[in-house]
Parts: sequence; structure tokens; C-alpha cells
Amino acid sequence: MATFQTQSLILLALEYVSGGTLQNIIKTRGHLNSEQILERYRDEDRKQYPLRRKRSRSPEENPAGGKEKQVREDAKTSAYLDINNYCLYKELGKGSFGKVVLASYTIKDQLTAIKIIEKQREDDLKYVRREASVLQIASRCPFLCRAMATFQTQSLILLALEYVSGGTLQNIIKTRGHLNSEQILFYASEIVVGIKFLHKNGIVHRDLKPENILVDDQGHIKICDFGLVCTRMNGEKTRCGYYGTPGYTAPQVLSEEDYDAGADWWSFGVILYEMATGKLPFSPKGTLEQQAETIINGEPEYPDSLSSTLRDLIEQLLKKEADQRLGVNGNIRHHPFFSTLKWKRVKKRKLESPIKPKPAKGLIKEDISFPKENPSETRMLKRFNYVDPSWLE
Repeated sequence: MATFQTQSLILLALEYVSGGTLQNIIKTRGHLNSEQILERYRDEDRKQYPLRRKRSRSPEENPAGGKEKQVREDAKTSAYLDINNYCLYKELGKGSFGKVVLASYTIKDQLTAIKIIEKQREDDLKYVRREASVLQIASRCPFLCRAMATFQTQSLILLALEYVSGGTLQNIIKTRGHLNSEQILFYASEIVVGIKFLHKNGIVHRDLKPENILVDDQGHIKICDFGLVCTRMNGEKTRCGYYGTPGYTAPQVLSEEDYDAGADWWSFGVILYEMATGKLPFSPKGTLEQQAETIINGEPEYPDSLSSTLRDLIEQLLKKEADQRLGVNGNIRHHPFFSTLKWKRVKKRKLESPIKPKPAKGLIKEDISFPKENPSETRMLKRFNYVDPSWLE
């Protein structure tokens, strides 16, 4: 047991280290016993001098071969990060901050969709870095488009994405006019799993629309374009500004109020309405203020052909008050519209798509190439290069 003098000396030393916080504790408690004093010392010591843990070796590594293994992996990976190993075929579309082109990784003759972003504005780079990190996380969910590789040149950022060949949900709606309940149920269930995965990881998409929902060759969906995502959204509302597409944007976003994941659930409600009717529930015309007024003062028209459960689901998602919106208030998977589903089967992509995409036609190469390098652009992002492990197999 420490003597009173020892306790006093320790207290003085700790009071100096902790910036006087112990004084408040002593005033509150009257005194500390020796065990409390020593525990406080251990806490402060851990903060000032954190332990350095030894890196544990992988079972495959050994002291002699570890360095050689790393060199071999770097050589294998570097080919995927070389712009000269990609051949461009045609432009697929324009995403946030850049255009997307169909390309092939020539060494394996493997198709990929490359998003090409020019390093023009410093402010844009934070969004690109954020998009790249979400694309890596997306590899853990089958209903999100993932990055096969992310790399850069002196003036370009390149995101090599998995190529999804079945078109978009927007194409399907335009071709058919509208979808039936069975088709809506299938697409809606997979979109829900994708959205919930994002939200579980603190990610709000902010630009959900049929154009950003790809369909693969089996008919399953992939949510894409994470260029406008907001991250670290774990429950609290945040003022993130206006982002999104007119017609799909929640009233809170249009009014530039604080918002949370409820913004995505609103967009999902709009997508459901569009699948069911072929139209948008609210006009996308006018200024942001006019669009917000249209939503606040109006109600969508629901055709008699809609089932009562589907109509109720859409109404619950298009609640004007975000706190009352399904997805924020209540578990959307428990809604009666989804009552026939087994969600475990949905998550494992066990459901059969009611619409089979047509096989992609043969590739015709267009006159397209990577933008020319700009010698004045020399900003290289640190820790940006990445290759999905499955691509190395």
C-alpha cells in the first residue's frame, strides 16, 4: 500500500500531466485511495505512451520470404494500374465528375467500365476519394457496383468498375411503360438490401434514380454512381447541401435543411411510383424552391390499378416529414408489400428475375481514347491505388 506522501507525489505528477482534471475529481470525492490513483496513472500513461504492438505474421509469410512475397504481389498488381493496359471501346454515359467508358483489360481480355475524371479542381478530389472508398466497401454487397481497380496518372483519376451489361432500370421502365407487382417486388427488394447496406455503413447515396440502378446479365440490380454520397451519416441529421436529380430529391434536400438517410428512402419511393406508373409523382420543373412547394402543397395521383399494399408502401415512403418516413420510422422489410419474401433468399440473389435482359451485342470500337495528359497537373493522391483481390485470381 502506498504511503500518504507517495500518493501526494503521484497526484501532483498526474495533475501536471492531465491538465488539472484530477483536481476536479478530488474536490468531488474528497480523496482517492491508492488503487484509484494508480489506475488513473495507468490511464494517463496509456494515452501518453500507447503500446506499439508487433505486427503478426501471416501463416504464409516467413522472415526470409516476406519481402520477396511483397515484391511479387506489387509486380502482379502494377499491370492493373497501368493505363496502357486498357483499350477503350465506347462511351457508356456521364456520371458525377466524369464520363464512363466501356473498356477491356487487355492482358485478360476482361471487360470493365472505366470512370475517367480529370484532376481539375481541388474541391472535386475529396468527392472522388470518397467515391473510391465506397466502391471498395461495395464489394461486400451483391447489389452495389464495386471497383475492380482505382488508379491515377499525373492528370487523370481512373475508376475501373465491374461491367454490368444488362442496361438500367430506366431502360426497362421506358421500354415497358410500367411494371407489374411481381416485377416491382423483385427490383424493390434488391434495392432495399442495397440501400440498407449503405446506411448501415453510414453512407447516404443522395442520387438514387432508375438511371443509377444497373441490371446485370442475370437480371439482378446493382446500385451505381457514388460520386455524390455523404459519409459518416450514423443517425444524426446533417446539412449536406443540395445534391441529386430533380424529381427524385426529398423536400428537405430541396429546402437545404438538415437531412439524413430519409432522403434516400424518399428517392426510393419515387422510384417505386415510377416503376408502377411510368411517371414521376411530382413535377421536376422550376427552381428548387418551386419544386419543394410542389411537393409540400401537392399529392401524387395513384391509379386504381395499384394494389393497396403497394400504394400504402409508396405513401409511407413519400411522407413529407422525414421523421415519419418509412425506413427512418419503422423497418421497411416488415411492410405487407414484402410479406411473401424470404429476405435471406433475396440477400443471396436466390430470387429469379422476372425480366431477362437481352444478351449484349458484339463490341464495335468507336474512335475514343483517354484524354491527353496535362503536364501542369501533378497532384498524386496518396494511398489511392487499389485492386480488388478477386481480379488478381
